[in-house]
Amino acid sequence: MTHSTFLRLGCAQIVGHDDQMAMNPGPLPDVIPPGDLLRDTEVVTVSGIAGRYSLVLPQAWRVFYAFGGATLATAIRAAVAELARDDLQLISADATYCQAVPCGPLACAVEVLRSGRRGAQVQVRLWATDEPRSDPRADLLVTVVFGSRDAASPYHLVGAGFPSDVPGPEDCAVPARPDVETPFDNIPYHHQTEWRHGLGHAPWEPDVAGGNDPRTVTWFRFLQPPLLDDGSWCDAALAVPGDMLAPAIVEGVGRARGYFLVVTMQLSIQFFAPMRGTWLCQDTRALHVSGGFATGSVNLWSEDRTLVASATQTAMLTPIQPG
Repeated sequence: MTHSTFLRLGCAQIVGHDDQMAMNPGPLPDVIPPGDLLRDTEVVTVSGIAGRYSLVLPQAWRVFYAFGGATLATAIRAAVAELARDDLQLISADATYCQAVPCGPLACAVEVLRSGRRGAQVQVRLWATDEPRSDPRADLLVTVVFGSRDAASPYHLVGAGFPSDVPGPEDCAVPARPDVETPFDNIPYHHQTEWRHGLGHAPWEPDVAGGNDPRTVTWFRFLQPPLLDDGSWCDAALAVPGDMLAPAIVEGVGRARGYFLVVTMQLSIQFFAPMRGTWLCQDTRALHVSGGFATGSVNLWSEDRTLVASATQTAMLTPIQPG
C-alpha cells in the first residue's frame, strides 16, 4: 500500500499527507518491545542549542507512522521541560499536523513565547530527524498554554454530563476482530492499550450501516499506565486518548463505501483535572462531516466521573482504494 493508504485507519490514527516529503517509516520489526508512554516520550536536552530536545519514539507507538496522540504528548512534554515552572499547570495544547512523523529519532525546537505571573505560552516544532542539531522543521507545530489555577475563584461550571447511558469498563465488551482482513490488522499501537466499547460499533467492523447518532462511548486504558509519583497520570498522556474522532464518524456515515482515512489536520486538547485510576471514558461525537472534512469532539472522564480533559479535532477524509 502507498503512504496515503496507511495514513489513518479508523481509531488507529495517523497524520500527514505528502508522499514526497514524508520519511519512509520502513518495515515493521519482527519483535517490538512493550511501550511505556511515560518513558518513551521523555525528551533530553541537546547540548549547545537553547530550547532543543531529542528522543527516540519506539515502534510500539506506531500505526503506520507514529500515532498522532503520541507525538502530541511528546511535544507537550518538551514544552513542560523548557518552561520548567512547577507553579503552572497545563491548560491547553493546540496542534497542527503538517507532515507524517515516523517512529524513531525526533527533535523538538521549543520557544517560550511568554512567561508571566499566572500564565505562559510555549511553541514547539517537532520533526523527524536522526540529527537533532539540524535546522528545525514543523512536521508537527504545537502551542501549549500554562496557567496557575486559582482555587479561590468563585466561578465554577461543568457543562458536560458523564455518559451514564453506558456501563463501566468491566461490563463492556472487548471489540471482536472480524474474520476478514481489514486495514486495522497488525497495528503495534493497539498492543499498548486496551479499548472497550459501551456505545456504538468498533471502527474496524466492515458492515456498519451508518445513519446512527454519530457518537461512540468507549473505555480506554494504557497497559503500562503513565503514572507520576503522586499516582496521577502525566497530563501530556491525555493527548493519546484525546485523539479519537474516527469511530464517531464511522457510526454516522457507515461503511457502505468501504474503509476511509481520517487524516488529522488539527487537534486541540484542554486539561481540566488530574486523571487518576486505570480506565478513562471517551465520549466522542462527530459534529460535522461534509466536503471531505470532518470535525468532532471527545470528552475524557475518569471512572469517578471527573471531567479531566476535552479535545476537538478536524480531519480530512480520503477513501481507501482496494489494492
